[in-house]
Amino acid sequence: MHAIVRATRIDIKGANGLPQESWEPMLDELKAVHMPGLTPPGKRFVPSISPRGRTDACIYRTGLPDEEIFRILGQYGIVAFPEEDIAKGAAG
Repeated sequence: MHAIVRATRIDIKGANGLPQESWEPMLDELKAVHMPGLTPPGKRFVPSISPRGRTDACIYRTGLPDEEIFRILGQYGIVAFPEEDIAKGAAG
């Protein structure tokens, strides 16, 4: 499981590796909010299933600095990469 931290969102690849009971506290710390038109009604992230069956998640950013996002994700065992590193081939 890893995350790509983009300018407007956080993409978590392999999100099904995060225990269910960790989602709400992590979303709280990330200050995630429902984004009308972008997230399902009442939800603070968008889940998706990859063609290989992996669950991914998209969380829209609400103003936390990158460093804080990396710290929070790390607490939940999620290795995070800035989008620029992905473009260079760091985590595919």
